[in-house]
Amino acid sequence: MRLRSLLQMPELGLTLVSGRHHLDREIRWVVPTDMHDPRRYLSGGELVLTGLMWRRAETDSDTYVRNLIAAGVTALGAGDHPEFHAVPLDLVDACARHDLPLFAVDAAVAFAEITERIVQRLSVGRSGDLASLLDRHRRLIAADGIGQILELIRNELGMECTVLSPTGRALRGGLELGETDRAAVVARAHAAERLPQKVTLDRHRAYSVFGIGSTLHTGRFLVIDDDHTHWAPERRLVAEQLAALLMLELDDPAVRPAPHVELVTALREGTVDEHLMRSAGLPSGGSVTVIAAVGEPAALREVVVAEAVAGQEGDPLEPPVAAWASLGDETIAVLAGPAGSAEERPRLLEWSRHCAKVLSGLGGSGAVSVGVADPVRAAGLCGALEQARHTAALAQPRPGGVDVAEPDHLVSHRMLLAAVPADVSRAFRTRVLDPLLEYDARHRSDLLPTLRRFLECDGSWRQCAASLHLHVNTVRYRMRRVEELTGRDLRNPLDRMDLALAVSLE
Repeated sequence: MRLRSLLQMPELGLTLVSGRHHLDREIRWVVPTDMHDPRRYLSGGELVLTGLMWRRAETDSDTYVRNLIAAGVTALGAGDHPEFHAVPLDLVDACARHDLPLFAVDAAVAFAEITERIVQRLSVGRSGDLASLLDRHRRLIAADGIGQILELIRNELGMECTVLSPTGRALRGGLELGETDRAAVVARAHAAERLPQKVTLDRHRAYSVFGIGSTLHTGRFLVIDDDHTHWAPERRLVAEQLAALLMLELDDPAVRPAPHVELVTALREGTVDEHLMRSAGLPSGGSVTVIAAVGEPAALREVVVAEAVAGQEGDPLEPPVAAWASLGDETIAVLAGPAGSAEERPRLLEWSRHCAKVLSGLGGSGAVSVGVADPVRAAGLCGALEQARHTAALAQPRPGGVDVAEPDHLVSHRMLLAAVPADVSRAFRTRVLDPLLEYDARHRSDLLPTLRRFLECDGSWRQCAASLHLHVNTVRYRMRRVEELTGRDLRNPLDRMDLALAVSLE
């Protein structure tokens, strides 16, 4: 299908803005996305549709277009954003500068409709069996719900599949994967430059991972029990069609929980009442837990909070009773019912930390801090929000990562460190650890990692040696060098505290 064909389909609501000399370019597929860098979801030849949610500043347009050019896309379709009355001039200029054809999308036409029409047109052109194709599309259009779509995958491809959340939570499907396998699948999917991706978990078992959606918030994964690299083009096309249909179903407002902006606004202003609680689907009685996340990117904040409150699959407490929204630079969630109680608190914290670990590394140059407050009654919501914010301030995410803190940290050394000016903390860390860093760099040794593990093992020589697969005497030798270089005595509690604080500031 060529670009000029789009202009012959007025019902799509596409108006050419630039790139008329490229109308003979071929469209291989269509991908709706608002991800700032969607390259990992693209394999070349796509028409990309975007609602411009990634645009925070004029300079973002050039970066966005360069990413699309690097992925080899055919053209870009830009839809209306609430802040813009037309395609921003900086995006028009960027597309002209990088020679990328640009279409404006009519606000009255949904991306889902454009996607469906183009996919149908592409399929007609590629299939030699028109009767089979029409029957497939009839069943695709008639499919009602995720279960029926997954059944189509089983029937069309003859293999089992499952849908995973961004953190490896099993959403739906008949393919049984253990927790360890799910974690490995999503880790490799997140690390992949493009999807679909072949994932081999052992010598005899290979899976194919297709992307469902292309933003962090909607970036789920379709895992099929087979190696797609050996498929015929027609079979791969069927999988891509069904993955696109799953995206539309999972992103349906009737399926995806909508943000409760009114409740979160009132909570921030201290004016929450029973009526707002009920309108958000929250019971006014019982325990509630507040989660606050700050930092960038906002999409990472939202997916961490959404996954944290969703809980693990098979949890008898599902579906959780929760309300959330992003306002300004923070995302706030209120978790009610049994899942927000003190009894379930350890499981909530454990799952939240799991989500943070899986999603760390997706934040680019940003970082997200998450604070989980103590469970309170509904009347204490405002105080719980303040506690969650203070707790989040104590989290220590690495660049691009996520860290979860809890109120227990408010009575630990982390509270004291948070109150120390950043330049003072850096100076302390530098004075204590620089001799070790310089020694390790010069001798290619591991004094600092060994010290960190020694402190984590509460000063146990044998435990530290076993965890590092070293001889005890090797650990003793390294710790003597640490003492010589830092001037600290590891047998002295105060000296050991100095080293522990410096390591925690890394």
